[in-house]
Order: sequence, then structure tokens, then C-alpha cells
Amino acid sequence: MLWYHLKLSVLRLLKNKAFSLTNIFGLSFGIASFFILFIHVQNEKSYDKHIDDHQDIYRVISTPSHIDDSWARSLGFIQEAASQFPEVENATRFSHAKLENIKIHDESVAQKDVLSVDTNFMSMFGIESLIGNLKDISKPNVAFISERFAKKYFKNENPIGQYIETETLRSRKEPGKFEIVGIIKNTPIKTHFNCEILLSQKGALEQRYASLSTRKIQWVYNYLKLKEGTSPTFIAEKILTHFNNSAFRQSRGPKDYKFNLQKLTDIHLRSNCRFELKESNTKINIGLFTIVSFVILFVSLVNFISLITVNLFKRTKEFGLKSSIGAHKKHLLYQILIEVLLLCSLAIFISLFVIELIKPIISQFYEIQFDIFYNEPIIYLSILMIISLSGIISVLFVRLFILKNYSTSEIIKGLHPLSGKQLLQPLMIFQMLIVIILIASTILVNKQINFILDKPLGFTKDNIVVIHQKDYSKDPKVFANELKKNSQIVSVGFTRQYFGHPTQTISLDGLGIDGTAEMSLANYDFLQTMDIQLVHDYINRSKDTIEGMIINNHLYERLMEKHQNIENLNAYRAGVPLEADQRRVDIIGVAEDFNYSSAHNQIGDYVFLIGESRSRARFTHIKITSGNIRSAMDYIQEEWHKHYPNQEMDYFFMDEKVGQQYKSENILRKILLSFSLLGIIIGIMGISALSYFSSEQRTKEIGIRKTNGAKTHEIIKMLNKDFLRWVIIAFVLASPIAWYAMNKWLEIFAYKTELSWWIFALAGIIAMGIALLTVSWQSWRAAKRNPVESLRYE
Repeated sequence: MLWYHLKLSVLRLLKNKAFSLTNIFGLSFGIASFFILFIHVQNEKSYDKHIDDHQDIYRVISTPSHIDDSWARSLGFIQEAASQFPEVENATRFSHAKLENIKIHDESVAQKDVLSVDTNFMSMFGIESLIGNLKDISKPNVAFISERFAKKYFKNENPIGQYIETETLRSRKEPGKFEIVGIIKNTPIKTHFNCEILLSQKGALEQRYASLSTRKIQWVYNYLKLKEGTSPTFIAEKILTHFNNSAFRQSRGPKDYKFNLQKLTDIHLRSNCRFELKESNTKINIGLFTIVSFVILFVSLVNFISLITVNLFKRTKEFGLKSSIGAHKKHLLYQILIEVLLLCSLAIFISLFVIELIKPIISQFYEIQFDIFYNEPIIYLSILMIISLSGIISVLFVRLFILKNYSTSEIIKGLHPLSGKQLLQPLMIFQMLIVIILIASTILVNKQINFILDKPLGFTKDNIVVIHQKDYSKDPKVFANELKKNSQIVSVGFTRQYFGHPTQTISLDGLGIDGTAEMSLANYDFLQTMDIQLVHDYINRSKDTIEGMIINNHLYERLMEKHQNIENLNAYRAGVPLEADQRRVDIIGVAEDFNYSSAHNQIGDYVFLIGESRSRARFTHIKITSGNIRSAMDYIQEEWHKHYPNQEMDYFFMDEKVGQQYKSENILRKILLSFSLLGIIIGIMGISALSYFSSEQRTKEIGIRKTNGAKTHEIIKMLNKDFLRWVIIAFVLASPIAWYAMNKWLEIFAYKTELSWWIFALAGIIAMGIALLTVSWQSWRAAKRNPVESLRYE
């Protein structure tokens, strides 16, 4: 019987090619869209779950009690303290250089993801060795490299026994020279950090790690593996108690801290700390992607079933005839179910085939790391879900509307056709509701992204090229002075941290208030290059060099609440004793507030330590006159090669770097725009099918009206009236849903645009236009039909 129904279904689909192709490809696009979003979401949610006992591993966050902006890095005493707790099974601390300058084969290169680790790190995160014993990481001045790194720099050469030299990961007295003793497997894709080079904490770095127990420096990352059943809150409280009872609390820096334990599997998507090991572009979009994926899938299935139902409506007499010769309703449902499952299976196969073809395009266009892992059960569960949903919805539609409790003779005579209002009204309202929400969401996302991109940052980002300087053997001012001779160069400034680059912090204890401030080491020309204006200027320009501290206005206002005026502040600072390694730096100015990181964060306290040391030239900022970028760049590169021969000029443009801070929003805009457009197209297909079905139901009514003198435009107006009413109902239902969803999304921004009423009005007008155009086309076809065709059998 199954083979018979299957063969019959195939023959029917081949006979009705236009219907079959339209329905299969329409559903294929919807399923492909669902798979792309849903699979990407599942990939993002499964980060770090490959690690053994991942549910018991936590990252420790330590934050001064008065600060809400947490760091992923934490205080160095935590590992030693936690190791004394019986509830802690393993504890590790490590450093991470997102970009480290290394020398290999006498060649200087910029290398990402260089970590200094211990043996606990190896066991906790399941690092696997290809060559070498992982326990050797406890030896001084050794390194493990990734398989990828070995292939890139050593190719067919054996790297064991060769050396890597580091620029910043080193002691003050000894060079950072590490012997390669092993090769590790490449870091899995779905983890919140990458390992390209693992350095020993012994030897060159030993002194730096030893100082962590006496200084409040947040330089390392602390992770704990708790024994099963241990409460992370309980451990956080024990760490706080240990801190409060220790002499370490009274050392230089904030006296009160908050400690929290963050679940390992929550880091990739739910953590929003500074200095994350790897940034997630999907972090703020993951919930929205999930909703959009299921909306598109459901719209596609409803559209698919609508087309099926319209086609089945034409076959009501066939069902009646089959019933008259003994076919039971369950047999008819069985046949229809096989046809639906066959169409759905073909659509799933086509969608997966298309996704495999366009995977590189998806990853490149949406700037995401997209892949399908067929070894994970979620893929097959989602396929089963789609097939089940399509089967259940189609059977319900057919049972409730096609094979209702009518007699065989009634079905054959067509006395009880499918009830149009019962089916059309909810389907049409649902289709339009989704279309309105998608349009409104797309408009708002574009409005918000344009708002933050156009928001004044407090500094100039246009026409500024930034050179990453690595060679301090020569005076960088010589290079800068040569550049200034060209009329196309406005100014040149030095800084150790460009805007958006992780900063250092400075304690505010010496200023009489609690907390820490972001700190950049720069020269005075840097402020002029970035057009950062001074609100108060105390600079003594009679000196050859300008040195001192320039604070931002946010910090200045906090200080004035405490000290009332700058004279009182200076008097207070003069009375604060200095430690052996400290020197007093005068406040020489107050700068206007600016957004150092992005519009996601409120403006906080900021300090520039102004000086002329060579190390401040790590990022040389060059402001170019507008319209002369190409010729100015040629001149800059020419001067670079004169001063630094045989060194490649590593540079970027500031506006591009600032734009990268909003990468996740731009990804969201691309995905929402393209998939909303696809959802709208699928919705139009469904509306077209339903309007065709509605006009088919009223064929005889239209024929009678035409024979009695009704005009074509009158027929179109009559048919459109019901659809217009349904669009209005959909708009009323969609507006509060869209408002709530978008209002929640805007909460993640410190600076946000208004959720204006015109967004929903425009979405409703566009949706109404789409519906009327689609419906009017079907209405016009029905109105132009010869009335004789519809009345010939009356």
C-alpha cells in the first residue's frame, strides 16, 4: 500500500509540474534560510561543550566594588587562594596576548593568541599534544606551538629545538627567548579562546607572575574547576573572605572588590567583559536570530500548506468519487500525507545541497564562521522537526477543511466547498503580521546602526592612518618630522594604545576618590591629531617638552565634587606620600569627553599620561588633508622605507577600526535585511496563493455580478475590501509585538535612537502596499475572466 501511494504521489507531482516546482522551491528557500540561521545559532550555543566536565569549569571575575564594567582578566592572587579550598578540583591562571610581536627565523611578525600557561591549563582545557610531553610546560623558557603555526612558519622543517623571541612577554632583565619543545593540536573552532603559542610561566616570565600575589594588577585570566555539586556563589564568597582577611587588601589600589564565577559555556554568548579572549559577533543577536529563523520556517510551512490546500481544494470531487467507491477518510489523509512528506523531503534535500554550495559565500558576506557539523544530532533533529511540522499542519488543514463531516454526495456536488473565511482570515492575518514585524524590525535596526555610526565620538576618525611601530631603536620623532614637511600631512601624534585597543588602568587613590581610570600613554601631538579639545588648559608651553596628566571632563567633575577646585586637588595630591616606584605627575589639562570604546558603553574616567618617550610611538597617528589620501600614502610609504628599510609598513585607517567596533550590528543588519526580504517574498507567495484561492471560491459570484453589469474595477474593489480589513487587524496585532521586541534590543546600547511611531506606520503602509498589489493582481485576473466560463454548468 505504501509503495502504491508513493508511486501515485510521484506521478501526480510529475503531472502537475508547475505546482510541484513552485511549492518545492518556495519551501526550499524557507528551509535553507532556517537552516542557515538555526544551525549558526546552535553552533554559537555549543561553544566549549567539547571540554570534559565543562559544566564544572568557571572563570573568576574580580571587579572593584564601585565599578560596573567588569574585566575578563582578574587579580593574580586568586589561583593561590582557590587552590587551598577543598571544593576546588583544579585552578589555573594564564596571560593572553591578542597580538604579540615575535621574532622567528630572524623575522619579526605580529602573532595572534600567544598565551603563557601552566600544567593545570593543559589538563583543564584538554590540550592535546602531537609532539612532546605537555608536562614540559613547567620547565623554564619553553614553548608549544600549534599545528597551524608549525605549518605556516616551518613548513617541512622540524621546529623542535628552535626558538621564538617575544617583545612584550618577557622580563625587564631577560629577553623573551623560548625554546620550542612540542606541537599541539589546533584549537577547536567552537571555543572561546585560541592557542597559537603556549609559553612557560617559568624563566623569563617568572618574576612577573611572582609579583601578582602582592600587586592589584588584572593581567591574568583565572579559571576554576569545581567539584561536582559545589555552588559557584559559595566559592565566590570564600574568595571575597580570603581577600578581606589578607594583607593584600591593604596594598595599593582599590580596597573593596566583588568576585563572581562565570560559567565556561556562558562566556562566548553571555559575557560582555572587557579584554575577552575572543570577541563574539553574534553575542547581542543570538536571540533575534533564533526568532527570525523560526518565523521564516513557520511562514514557509504555512505558505507550503496553503499552496497544498489550494491544490487539494480543486480535488474535492476526486475525494468524493473515491469515497463513493469505499475509500475511508483516513486513506485519503494517508495519501495526502505521503504527497506532503515527499515534497518536504525534496525541499530539505535541495536546501542542504544549496547551503553546501554557498557556505563560503555565507561566511564571507555575513562575516560569520558558518559550517554544518553533520556529526551533531541537532541537524537530524531539526530535519525531523520540519518533516513532522509539515505533516501535522497539512493533516490538520485537510481534516478540518477538506474532509469535514460532509457526505460523499455533498462533496461530489460541491455543495459544501472549503469555508473561505474560516481558513483565509487567520492565514492572511498571520502572513501580514509577520511581514509587518520584519519590515519594522529592519527599519529600526538600520536607524539604530546609522545613529551610533553618525554619533559624534569626541575625536576625529576620518583621514587618519595609524602605523604600528615595532622598531624603537631609532627615534620616531625623526620620521614624524620628515612627514610634517609635506603639506598633505596635517599632524603626527604618538600613543601606545589607539582608540578601541585595550588600555591600561590607573588607580585614583592618589586623587582622593575610589576606583580606576582608563589610561593611555601618548604625546601632546596625539591629542591635536585626534582633535581632542581641552576644556581647561594648564600647560606650560615655555618648556621644550610637554609632560603631565590630562584627564577627561567626566573624571574632572568627579574630582571637583570631592575637592571643589583644582588648587585644593593639587594640595591634596602634594600631601599623599609616594611609594618607591612612584613619581608625582602634574595635571596639565582637562579634555572634553569622548567615546574611547564605542556607543555600547557610557563614558567613564580617562587619563592621558603625556610624554615623549619612544615607546609612546607604538601607534603613530598621521592626519592627512581631505582628498589627498592616495598621494599622501605614497609619500608616507616612501619615507617609511627610507627610515625603516626592509621593514613592512603595518598600518590601518582609524575610521575602519572604529567601524569594526560595530561589526556585530552590521552583521545583524545584513542578516535581518536579507532574511526579512526573503521572508517577505515567501509571505507574498502565500498571500498570492490565498488571494487566488479566495477568487476561485467566488468565481460564480463574480460571473453573476459581471452578467448584471458590474465593472472590472468594482469587482477588484469588492475582492480587495476583505484583504484590506485583514491587513489592518494584522497591523494592530503586530505593532505592540514589534515595539516590545525592538525596545528590548535597544536596551543593550548606552546611546540609542528613538523608537518612533513612524517606523510602525511605514511598516504598515509597505505591508498594505505589498498585500494590495498581490491581491489586486489575482482580483484583476478573476474580474477579467469570461463570466460564461464560471456559469456554464449552472
